[in-house]
Amino acid sequence: MPHLQDYAIGVERVKRPTSEISLGTKVVFAISGQINIKIAEENFELQEGDILVLDRNTFYTIEGDKENLLINLTISDTFFAHYYEEYFQHSFKFFSRESDPGRERIVGTLRKSVSELLITSTTRTRANKLEAQTALFQILLLLTRFLKKQIPSSTRKEVNDKRISRMIREVEERFDETLSLREFAQKEFLSEAYLSRYFKKTTGLGFLQYLTEVRLKHALQNIIHSTESITDIALKNGFSSQKHFSEVFKAHFSVTPSEYRAKHHSDFSKVEQETTVQTSSNIEQIKPTSDILIKLTSLYQEMEPRTDLNEAPFEEKSITVTDKSPRTLEKNMHILTIGELKEALKEDVQRQIITTRDELGVNYIGVRYLFGGSTFLPEAETDELVPTSSPYAKADLALTFLKQHNLQLFIRLEYQDISRDEQGVFDRLDHFLRHSIQMFGREFVSKWHFMFFEPKYTSANKTDLKRLYLKVQQTIKSIFPAIQVGNFVPFSLSKNAVPAQHTWFLDIADQIDFISFNANQNEAVDFSNEDIKSFLISEDYCLAKTLKLKAFLKHHHINKPMMLINWNTLTGNTRHTNGTFFRGALVLKTMLDLAPEVNALGFWINTELHEGEGSQLNISLDGLEMFHFFNGKRPAFYAVKFFKRLKGIVVAEGEDYIITKHADGYQLILMNCATINPRYAVEEKFLKEERKEVHIRIKGFEAGEYQVCKWLFDRDNGALYSKYWQLNSKHGLDKEILDYIVDASQPTLTVSDETITEDWSFYAYLDINAIHFYEFRHTI
Repeated sequence: MPHLQDYAIGVERVKRPTSEISLGTKVVFAISGQINIKIAEENFELQEGDILVLDRNTFYTIEGDKENLLINLTISDTFFAHYYEEYFQHSFKFFSRESDPGRERIVGTLRKSVSELLITSTTRTRANKLEAQTALFQILLLLTRFLKKQIPSSTRKEVNDKRISRMIREVEERFDETLSLREFAQKEFLSEAYLSRYFKKTTGLGFLQYLTEVRLKHALQNIIHSTESITDIALKNGFSSQKHFSEVFKAHFSVTPSEYRAKHHSDFSKVEQETTVQTSSNIEQIKPTSDILIKLTSLYQEMEPRTDLNEAPFEEKSITVTDKSPRTLEKNMHILTIGELKEALKEDVQRQIITTRDELGVNYIGVRYLFGGSTFLPEAETDELVPTSSPYAKADLALTFLKQHNLQLFIRLEYQDISRDEQGVFDRLDHFLRHSIQMFGREFVSKWHFMFFEPKYTSANKTDLKRLYLKVQQTIKSIFPAIQVGNFVPFSLSKNAVPAQHTWFLDIADQIDFISFNANQNEAVDFSNEDIKSFLISEDYCLAKTLKLKAFLKHHHINKPMMLINWNTLTGNTRHTNGTFFRGALVLKTMLDLAPEVNALGFWINTELHEGEGSQLNISLDGLEMFHFFNGKRPAFYAVKFFKRLKGIVVAEGEDYIITKHADGYQLILMNCATINPRYAVEEKFLKEERKEVHIRIKGFEAGEYQVCKWLFDRDNGALYSKYWQLNSKHGLDKEILDYIVDASQPTLTVSDETITEDWSFYAYLDINAIHFYEFRHTI
């Protein structure tokens, strides 16, 4: 296989052990059998599907068994350096079998591109020439973006390798002229002797040898594809004479130019040849048959769909696992707000409630307007001795459903609702509690929570708020002391204070069972401000507000359970941005941060109710919604599901990862949290800048065999909107399409078997706000 063209590719079978030198960057792709390649003291055993990349000027020996078959691709230094100036600064040596996990997509894409290059180069049609160039440049992108390694060199500090790249480009452009090393030395302000040594050290070839090979490469094409005389070919390609050209040519190819033309010209006179191959007695050239092409297809067809291999900022992360001082994972009470209690009678709401209970661990259902809404029926006059109708008919059916599914009530009593008909509300409260205990038993009702609520901005005075709270608390406790009664505190992070009207609770803290509050990142941002820096203010807002409130309460000697009933990450202030901005990692990271600090976290469902209360354009999102209209699961749903899945003790954690250990192995969560203006969520170029590739090195795992399950959750793997956009139509979506979208929109799962040592590493490519959840399960 000559090394003089831009690239050379072919299918080969190694007949006998032979020694070779890779004159350029070489890619060896094993199609079948076993192939052994030895480089100095290293030995590489290639089996079906394996790829080995060799650096330029690497001397190696190769042998194979009877079934061996391989693709041999060599990319010339001239071509590579022409398109990648830092070519000589890097090594591209790579063996797929020894690569860390996480490189499967890159290896799969490399297999596919090499196969496509072989196929298009073999067929030699004009259309395939463009396809071949596309495949070749894809290979260069993979090598330079993902497989390159910096070559340590003290001499690089003295001379920048870009000088060599400039020389190579100029040689390629002016090979037919009279060129000398002295000319280049003067241009680079270096001595001729120094440049000669450095050129050979960098490229592996002397300057004149390199210039000769470039001239031979171009002359070879003229010999094959033209009818010009050998003398004309020699002179037009920079050789001083036909005699000198013939001597150099024969030294390289063991035949004269005329003999080479006689052998090859007739075969290629009608088509353009991309590659030329030499046969040796040790290596047999194989024509790509249909069986070989089918085999190649099977080796790369299982690549992940929609794989995007754009370059991303690279990060090295070393994690040490230790259980010397572990902490236990905190699990919170989860409250799912549905609106009025009667909403629990709707079939779709019931389905969502059961789903969140089973998959997310929701154990409390939040309701509002218990007495001011339409759940309770009006009293009806009747002459029946035993009335057959009851104002609690709807409520009893809803409570029966909740009790059957082991769900408790979290009831929000609002000051405004109570004050409109104070005596009537308290009469109904007393009667409803006694009725519920009688109908459903004390054990069920004993776990209920009542929250007294009045928003931050209120016209109510401090004295009246305090009076009504105490009346609520005393009414409930007089009937059943086990029921928890708490107060909502509208704490301001910026002011580190509570509004004056709401400070009444500080005087009666002993009569308050819990403190509830809100924390919404959106309230900290002016969305009309385009300054990206302003959005950093909201980073960790929920945790900061929680800690500040705890410090405020501690200052006032109050130590009560804290319930974050409504919270959110950045969403923007429109439904459009809320849909386009994927934020799975932001939700999960906030939950991990808040878990040790609060006793309960709130969520909500029932979009229909929410939309009815909100305005048409700017919707105030109080909290995290679990579902879309058609029962599609929002990113918050899966973020909470990953949180629930965590178990064991925490043995390592950082800003963007957490590792737990349990009886069956380990769990690892990686996150790529990006706090940005959600308006930029529609700018793909901006979002690409937030991606990152991480090389993770974990120290301290128990060595052994593991089954590794990986869930990938990002915009294209689990987020409903990507599927929704793909299948949307101006004519609408029918139930079949919507059901398909919902079924298809879930995190991607891959499973592999790994032998893990105490020092183990892998690669992860994370999109913006992506979650990668790994489970390392001990095998028995």
